[in-house]
Amino acid sequence: MTHEIFGERFFGHREPAWHKLGVVSSEPMSGIEALTAIGGGFWFDKRPVYVNLEGELKETESFALVRSALPDDPQERVMDYVTKQYNILQPLEAIEIFDRAVKQPVETLGMLGKGDRMFITWRLPPFEIAGSEIDPYGFLALGFDALMGASLNTVVQKVVCQNTWKMAIQEAQIESKNGNKYLGHVWSGKHTSKNMARDLEIWMEHIQDKAEAQSNSAANIFQVMANVPITELKVVSSLLYNIYPDPKSLPLDFPEKLRLEKQSVIDQQKEQAENDRDMVINLFDSAGTAIDATAWGLFNAVTEMENWGRTTRKPPENSILFGGRNQSMNRAARIISEYAYLNE
Repeated sequence: MTHEIFGERFFGHREPAWHKLGVVSSEPMSGIEALTAIGGGFWFDKRPVYVNLEGELKETESFALVRSALPDDPQERVMDYVTKQYNILQPLEAIEIFDRAVKQPVETLGMLGKGDRMFITWRLPPFEIAGSEIDPYGFLALGFDALMGASLNTVVQKVVCQNTWKMAIQEAQIESKNGNKYLGHVWSGKHTSKNMARDLEIWMEHIQDKAEAQSNSAANIFQVMANVPITELKVVSSLLYNIYPDPKSLPLDFPEKLRLEKQSVIDQQKEQAENDRDMVINLFDSAGTAIDATAWGLFNAVTEMENWGRTTRKPPENSILFGGRNQSMNRAARIISEYAYLNE
């Protein structure tokens, strides 16, 4: 598995990350202290874009988002092109907000790519499910481009197999029969909002104030999963088919000249879905780490496959935190928890 850490810009408290980059400290550190430990940050500037029209440079309505030069990357870099309404929440500003709002040590802090992604995590109260220790974390992901703003979430980690899942459940809430809800995705903000920094601070403070209640709610959901057995293969297959569905067939009126090309893509997607289902079944059946025949075990089989079993040529971090792998784990959480609540 490759990494996408920007240079050595990673801080970890207590334990080194698998990529062995950056700084590890046994002493707790604030956000600012952690940033200083990894060599400081960088900043972004918004500059107007010009185009040559009839031999004369004319300013457009677009702006280049430019990252500052750094000792290990000694040139300014254009991260993306944005509009006039784009308000930059600088990395240092976000870390200062974390220190003010959370008032807890940083667990991890890192920069990805060429500095176009940043993340901060911090510990929330732990709990235990089915003999496994679960460590919840607050998690802030911040992007510096035209697409991604700020995303504030919770993260859970099953210590026995270091199996991490980002609970960014954006499409649906997990809701128990008694009405208790746990929403892993807490808040999103866009750089086009003038109140982005203010709202981020308020929501970070809210997460920390409600940390114990949030952990208890998450524990309730996972405990329901752990108490619901799944022993029939047809149930496993049905759940996994909903998590990893086959692609839709082409409509009858699809142009014949494009049908062969499009069908080839669909066939590849179908094969991938079948492989995904087979890999999870294999983990659930016996090959997974501390996985039992329950809804909780099936959920962990999915997350283990997505985090560690899937092979790819591209760095996996963005997909696990923000992309396709994360969407699959979100879908698994929703589908498996709904099954568990219906069968508890």
